[in-house]
Amino acid sequence: MTTVLTDFSSRLKWALTGQHDVTFIFLNNFEVEEYWSDPEILKLPSLSIGSAADVVNRMEELGLFLAGENDIILLKSVPDQAFMAEAQSLGFGRARCVAARCNEPALNITANLLNCSETLDKLRSLSEESGTRAFLVPFGTSAQEEELSRLTGIPLAVPSADVFRRVNDKGYSRRLNAELGIRQIPGVECTSLEELASGFERLKPVLEQGGRLVLKDSMGVSGKGITVIADETRFQKCMSMLEKQASKKDIHRINYVLEQWIDKICDLNYQILIDRSGGVEFLGVKESLVEQGVHQGHLMPSRLDDVQLGIIREAAMRIGAALHRDGYYGIAGMDAILDEDSTVWPNLEINARFNMSTYQTNIQNQWLPDGMFGLAKKYTLRLMHLLEYGELRSRLGGLMFKPENGEGLLINNFATVNAAFRSEGSLFSGRLYGVIIASSPERLRAIDESVEAVLSCINEVM
Repeated sequence: MTTVLTDFSSRLKWALTGQHDVTFIFLNNFEVEEYWSDPEILKLPSLSIGSAADVVNRMEELGLFLAGENDIILLKSVPDQAFMAEAQSLGFGRARCVAARCNEPALNITANLLNCSETLDKLRSLSEESGTRAFLVPFGTSAQEEELSRLTGIPLAVPSADVFRRVNDKGYSRRLNAELGIRQIPGVECTSLEELASGFERLKPVLEQGGRLVLKDSMGVSGKGITVIADETRFQKCMSMLEKQASKKDIHRINYVLEQWIDKICDLNYQILIDRSGGVEFLGVKESLVEQGVHQGHLMPSRLDDVQLGIIREAAMRIGAALHRDGYYGIAGMDAILDEDSTVWPNLEINARFNMSTYQTNIQNQWLPDGMFGLAKKYTLRLMHLLEYGELRSRLGGLMFKPENGEGLLINNFATVNAAFRSEGSLFSGRLYGVIIASSPERLRAIDESVEAVLSCINEVM
């Protein structure tokens, strides 16, 4: 059962360290992108889309389905034992878990560990036990992860925070597209208000022809920092807000991308694995489910034909080689779209870090063979009481994944369900993450609808 898992783990270890027989200590610090942004630049006001930080901060439990059985995963708290038993029965969750002594819900996993002296001592002892055979493997690296590495003596298996920050800038993606000759959406990179104003003048004909523009914070994450511009009035309001900030703060730098809005059939995400020597492995492409710029899940396989897939593969290999040249190695995911004319735009932006797709890799390899269909999704719950895993499983019943029939919902994160709970009877929002596996798209939709119906009933009674 663990052969495929070990194989991917081995490939990841070889890519990052040039060794197979090492221990990875996984640190799944979601939304590390928040720490890459330069505080000395102007930004438009941005509303946070999605659940509160305490829910996002428990997404680290997804790492149970990525870590190999000889690895370690760092968590904010110990996983539900019934959930763990279920995961282990399917071949996952066999890594050693190290939970923070004190879980501070508002802090991400790295900040939580840095604030917990007892857990830091435990990590130092792990470092001493394993010597040079253990490596820290974060979702992505910021100054926080570098500090955790320094304090514990566990070396990072990935590049520095400076490299991560540089290659995850949306402007970098556009410049790379231009350099490599990759089809690119018309647009401009803007580092000053003057560049933004002149860029708008260049793109204004799009509005005059009935189209739209989109203004993107180059370091934006999870739908934040995206403004759709349907007319010149909207753009001038954005300029006015930035100009007021500039005069008030005496800051004049910005970091935005202004692009034409492209109507699409679907969003796409594909991943590559870049090793230290520059080798690039294409890991596959999926359809991304996106609402208001926020990732909701994936459909597997994608609807791309062989020609379209070839365009994606070629772009992937060229981007991977360029990333390595610029100091990056490890997992990278690229966002792409298929437009209404069936044209592939291969690189909207580079996410040179772990992606949601990364955490589905072992599930795909183990339980999603060719000919089967998958839907990775998050479900929103509105609860007033703690929901026990046993009760959830009982209510879902035959909708749960079973190896003997090869279909159903495989839950790959339960911690996010109750992460925002504060007191009995107080309403809170939670998320359930899972992958539905089915024999046809029709069965996929039917199971998804049935799961939604069950969860809707739970919302009503809980």
